[in-house]
Amino acid sequence: MVRNFVLVDDLDQSPGAETIYFTVNGQDYEIDLSEENVQRFNSALQEFVDAARRVARQPASGRGRQSRRQSSGGNSGRDNVAEIRQWAQANGYDVSGRGRIKKEVLAAYDEAHQ
Repeated sequence: MVRNFVLVDDLDQSPGAETIYFTVNGQDYEIDLSEENVQRFNSALQEFVDAARRVARQPASGRGRQSRRQSSGGNSGRDNVAEIRQWAQANGYDVSGRGRIKKEVLAAYDEAHQ
């Protein structure tokens, strides 16, 4: 049995859309748009794209960002996030299992491990 899927425009619900991927302020987005709305999207951004600088993509692991943070902040390297979370929980800090660790927790960890 063959199944066919049709993308539907997220704006006007018209069929035959394509998925557009974009990033704003470091947040990745995707939206399904019809050909007409793709043209609207591109037209709306064209002025900004024309004035912008192209940036080479960093490796998927995000190591480029991490190394910049390390060189500018002098933190503990942050390759040991799981260790930091475990230490923070054992020392009474409220940390989630995922996401960013608060600066105060990182500072306390760095202080304790100097």
